[in-house]
Formats: sequence, C-alpha cells, structure tokens
Amino acid sequence: MVSSAEQLRREILAGIAPPRIGPGRLAVAPAPGQLQTEQLQQAIDALSAAGGGVLELGPGVYTTGALRLKDGVELRLASPETRLCFTPEDPERNYPLVYAHWEATPCYNYSALLYACDTADIAVTGPGVLDGGADAEHWWNWHHQVEEAWSDDRPDLQAPARAALRRMNQEGVPVSQRFFGQGRWLRPNFVQFIRCRRVLLQGVTLKNSPMWQLNPVQCQSVTVDGVTLSSHGPNNDGCDPESCQGVWIKNCRFDTGDDCISLKSGRDRDGREANLPCRDVLIESNDFADGHGGIALGSEMSGGICRVVASGNRFSSPHLTYALRFKTNARRGGCVHQVVLRDSVMEHVHGAAVHGTMLYEDGRSGDCLPTFRDITIENITAHGGDYGIFLEAFPEVPITGLVLRQIRIDGVLRELRAAHWQDAVLEDVTINGKRYPRPGYARILGLPVPGGTVTASAVSCGAERPLRFVWEASSDGKDWRGCGEGERLAVPPGARWLRVTALDEAGSRAQSIPYRVLPAGTPLSAAARLCCRGMLPSPDLPDPARPVTRLELAEMLLPLADPALPAVQPADCGDPAAGAAAANGFFPLEEGRFDPGRLVTRQEMATVAMQACGVCYRNASSTMPDCADAAEVAANYGTNAARALYFGFMTLDAAGRFAPKRLVSREEGAVILDRVADFAGL
Repeated sequence: MVSSAEQLRREILAGIAPPRIGPGRLAVAPAPGQLQTEQLQQAIDALSAAGGGVLELGPGVYTTGALRLKDGVELRLASPETRLCFTPEDPERNYPLVYAHWEATPCYNYSALLYACDTADIAVTGPGVLDGGADAEHWWNWHHQVEEAWSDDRPDLQAPARAALRRMNQEGVPVSQRFFGQGRWLRPNFVQFIRCRRVLLQGVTLKNSPMWQLNPVQCQSVTVDGVTLSSHGPNNDGCDPESCQGVWIKNCRFDTGDDCISLKSGRDRDGREANLPCRDVLIESNDFADGHGGIALGSEMSGGICRVVASGNRFSSPHLTYALRFKTNARRGGCVHQVVLRDSVMEHVHGAAVHGTMLYEDGRSGDCLPTFRDITIENITAHGGDYGIFLEAFPEVPITGLVLRQIRIDGVLRELRAAHWQDAVLEDVTINGKRYPRPGYARILGLPVPGGTVTASAVSCGAERPLRFVWEASSDGKDWRGCGEGERLAVPPGARWLRVTALDEAGSRAQSIPYRVLPAGTPLSAAARLCCRGMLPSPDLPDPARPVTRLELAEMLLPLADPALPAVQPADCGDPAAGAAAANGFFPLEEGRFDPGRLVTRQEMATVAMQACGVCYRNASSTMPDCADAAEVAANYGTNAARALYFGFMTLDAAGRFAPKRLVSREEGAVILDRVADFAGL
C-alpha cells in the first residue's frame, strides 16, 4: 500500500506519456454532400507512412464512414465550426467488420466510427465536433433500454445477439468464430482504440454516439483532456477505459445517457482469463451533469480495477443518478481495490452520492464472486437523492478496508445502507445531520400480545458497536413510559402500544415505530404482523384467496411511503393511498390515472416489493430470474423478479417456477409485504 493518495497520484502520473506526433502536415477541405471516407483515410495512411503528422480539418462539414487512425497521426479539428459527421446510413458498407470489443467482450462487429488497433502515438484534438449521427431513427432504435422500474416492455433488436455473445463468452468460443454485423444489431462504439500506446484526446466535442463514446481497450498512457461528451442515447457511456494502464481524464464535461466514466476490465470468463486490470487512473477536475453514474467502476470488471484516484470533481446535475458507483455481480469475479475519491462536490444527485452493489444485472447467479477492498472516500459534500451512501456486498465477500472520512451529505430520503462491511472506518461522517456510525433499523420481532414475548432488533450502521435496548409502553400512543431494558421483553399488561430504542456507546439512538399490541390469543401470521405495524386495520384477512387489487396493496404500503414526498393525485382516484403509492413509485400512473381495482400479477408484485423495500436500484438492467419459467417473465420485470427472489420477498413453487402472470392473492400479498417491511426495518 502507498502511504497516501497524493503519493499514489504522483506514481500514476509518472507512468503517463504524451503521444509523439510526426512532423508531417496535411489538410483536407470539406466537400458538402459528398462522402469523404476514402479521401480522409488516404490522408491518414499517407501521413503515417511518412513518419506521422497532423491531418487538419478546417471549418465546414465533413461526412464520412469509419476512419482508422495510424501510428504517429493527429487528427485535428481546427475550428469550432469543424464538424466531422459520421453517416448512419448503410452500416455494412460504411462500418465494415473489424476486431472489436462489445460491452467488454471481444468479437468481430461493425467498426467503431473512429477506430485504431495496435498503434502508437495517436491523437484527436481541436475545438471541433465529432457527430456520430445517432438518433431515434438511427442506431439508438436497435436497443430498448429498461431505465426505470416501470419501463415499457418493447422489442429489443439487439437482445438475441447480445445473449449469443454472452454464451460465447461463458463457453469459451474462440473470438475468431464470434462474427456479428448485419442483422445482429450490435451497435458500434463511437471511438474505440485497442492495444494502443500514448493516446491523446483533447478539446473536441462528441455528440450523438451510437453506443459507448470513448472506449480505449488495453491501452497504455491515455490522456483525455478538456473533452465534452454529450450524447443521450441508450448505453451512451462517456469514457470507458477498459483494461488500460495509465489513464488521465481531466477538465472534461460529461452529459450522457449512461455512466459518464466507467472503468472496466473485461466481462466474465473472457475477462478472468485475460486477467488485464484497469489500473493507474487519475480522474481530475471534471464536471459531471446527466448520467447514470458520474464515476463508475464496473460492471465489466472481471480482470480487476486498482490504483484509482478521483479528485477535484464537480457533480452538478439533479439528473445524475449516482456520483460514485461500484457495480458487479457473481458472474464477474475480479477485485476493485486501492480506490480514492476525494475533494469533490456533489451539488445534487438523484439516487445516491455513493452507490455500490454486487447485485447489478446477473446478481447472485454465478460462482465467481467479486471483491471490494481498500476504498477511501474523503472530503466530499453532497445534497439530495434516495440515499446518502449505499454500499452492499455479498455476505461471503464483505467490503474490507473501507474508509469514509470528512463527509457531509444532506437532503436525502435515507441516510445509509451498510450491508456486509467488515472493520470499516468512519471519521467525521454526517448525513442529514446525524453522525455515523450509529444505530439503525430498530424494530420489534414477534407478535406483541399481552403476556407474550417480543424481541428487539437493530443494526449498527457503519461499524460494529454493541447496542442496548430500552422499551416503552403506552395506553394511547401519546404518553410513553419505560417498561424494560434488554433484547427481550414480556409485553406488560395494559399496554396498547410498544416501541423500542436502540442506543450505542456514543449515545446515538434509533427508535422503532410504535407497534400496536393485538388482543390476547391472536395467532402469529403475516396479516397480524402487518396489523401491529399499521399496514392492515385488522389481524384477520377476509377472503384471503381473492386476488388483491392495486388499491388494497397501496393501503397496506402507506407506512412504507416517504411522508416527505408530495402525494400525486391521480385523475380518477382521490384515495390518499393511491397518491402516496404513485409518488413513491410503488405503482405507475397510466396517462395520469390509477386503476384502483386492477389486479396484480406476480411479476408486477416483484417490482412493487423492490420499490417499497428501501434499497436503491435505479437504472434497472434487463436480466432474468433463475427459474424454470424465466422465458415467461417480461424483460421489464426480470431484474426486479430476480432481486425479489434473492432478498426472499418472493419464492418459487415446488417445480421451480416463478409464475410471473399468476395473480397475487390477498394472503400472498400480505406475506410478501410482511417480508418487505421486515427488510425495511419497519
């Protein structure tokens, strides 16, 4: 381990070299209305053959197909009025198949718009614009991206080829046999440089990318300086260094349709066998606007990611989902370590200032567990979002070496999710005015009935600290009196309400909601547990086999709704539960309307459960649950079905079926919401 982040920065910077561009000079004039691919490529080839040099494009519009940079050549867009426009027409002719990486998996596919392979000393510079030509009718319509929990289910042209490439990866099919292209609908990246050395991109603007915008693959010494990346199509990541060594991203502006920066190192079997980490990366003084993640690590990280320092960055848009994002799953493997995020301002984020999960996409479906360790986040301020900090790992591979220091976050709905951290260090961390570590998720287990025994539960959020429990009882829910201490309590006679407070050695506390004491003899059931938490009016559930309606579920969900969110008033239903359900995303409105009598399928119920449980998984991905009838699950519900199974909210039947289109009964709905409420700490 290096002694400090600054020492690590110096070591990384010492290994990054600028390109050595040759002395030659050529200029090409624009030819409006003509395709200039051949003319531009001939100029690049001639410069490289003569020892390298600068190809200058002056003001005007240049239309071209794929271009391939060669050794020692700088492509300079000399004026802000220079526009290098890549035609979206006739992909087979204009973007012939080349060796490529598609979502970090090697194959043969359409050429990147600007491509290089096995070259050295290349650059793209100047104040001009590279326009990828993508829009709703070109390139972007090849893929339907599932963005939110209630996204539409529409055809996805690339899905069969994407699945085929995944199978080839898992089965070890030789890359020489992985041919895609016409009729397979795998979009090319905008700029992809593979196995190149000493690369510079400086000053240019990229717009309207078919897919990922900048994707250096297995490159050494890459500098991206003062580049503007502005593209809002599906998978329009900004800059994705993949298995690179020595990358410096600075002074850039990101406004993207996916992650702004995403460090990668190969996917699944291919990535593990190549074992080429993405390492020695500096990310400094950038401005992050729209995007899924500002700085993301993964999910394609099978070769590992290490020695990363991000400092002095500004996250400025309320549309940015996560500022710092870690994402992976049990098919990836790989280790993320020696990562430092420091000295940054997150003016507003939509999801979380820091978000990390191992449940991205394929989730727990796999045997190659990843690891997160030696991550330091310090001197940051942030505002807004679902969570302040959300970091979770699989219990088998807890997060180790985590340091959170000098952090101020406010205006969030929930402060912290700390799932499977080991020996974390929290120093001077304040979220919503609360100092961490501290107790959280205080609740009462069992059924509170006179003479019965209940158990207190809470977690120490952020660090392991011993907790003590103080019990209070009330006859009216207003006047509370102490009735005991300790983890267990015999419900005192005359109590109508109970609550418990968890306290740590520093005096921080977390208090449960008031639990209603039910009549003596009430049997333990999901409905009774919901009743004592205010989610049902009675422990008895009439017509338990009858299919549950949306409004009935919305009424049960009210205690899980965030009271700070203004209720939406559907045009056709004035019930406050419907408004709260719409505001919290438990159910969607359809053309401004909420259908109170609409019945709920199991695949819809999975999304309800995940929306209500309190975890933060925006930018849903399209994966399927591991079940016998996975083919029957609609793509827009697949991820939430898989996660609802993983968290135990829902189960498969004896034959291993999920039964996605079966209607949920009132009893089944109560059982699922009881599990959700337990998970949420209610």
